[in-house]
Amino acid sequence: MSRTVATTVSALALIVFAVAMHARQSVRVVHDPRALLTKQVLGKGLTFSPEVAPADRQLVLRDVAGARSEARRLIDMVDGLVTISVGDTSADGADTVGYTQGTANGFDVKLNLAAIYQTEGERGTQRLILHELGHVVDAVLVRPALAARLDAPIPVGYGCDPGAQSPIGCAPRAERFAETFSKWCTGDIGVNLPIGYKVAPPPSLDDWGAQLLSGVGAA
Repeated sequence: MSRTVATTVSALALIVFAVAMHARQSVRVVHDPRALLTKQVLGKGLTFSPEVAPADRQLVLRDVAGARSEARRLIDMVDGLVTISVGDTSADGADTVGYTQGTANGFDVKLNLAAIYQTEGERGTQRLILHELGHVVDAVLVRPALAARLDAPIPVGYGCDPGAQSPIGCAPRAERFAETFSKWCTGDIGVNLPIGYKVAPPPSLDDWGAQLLSGVGAA
């Protein structure tokens, strides 16, 4: 069983996520992240930490570019708030392969690309990258009422049955959104991809995505 990690950052922080192979937990600090979407941010794109190797930058950009155009439209709205770093994330949990952490000015995303690429190839790295960017989309663009509507059609995960004690399959709402967002981005529902929560897709990923686009005004 994987260990989950939840860390509360400063009062200005927007959101914290620990992303593991089998278990994730999130903490949200209530703010209005849309206030960060200035014209400068909207035209900026992803920022990479200086130590990120060119090959890793290319991998991240390629995996984002491989998402469906509607999803890229949402990512383009928020990616100017994101700074990407790459490296070992095991200190955040035995199976942790990435996290998204809110800051006063945006979000820091750290990805253990090597760990995922060695076991799951680019299919796995794309799932991880789009999952993390899904957290940013959720935090910045999705209001509580829309979040509830989007969560409703997602099947309850393994381990979420009444009386069940497992924290592995029973994903919190924010993780269910990020998992579903990453699946909607590519149409890959994750068969034989053993990372993340056991979150089944909604009956129609296209309908889920259309509701997301409409709800954030990007349809």
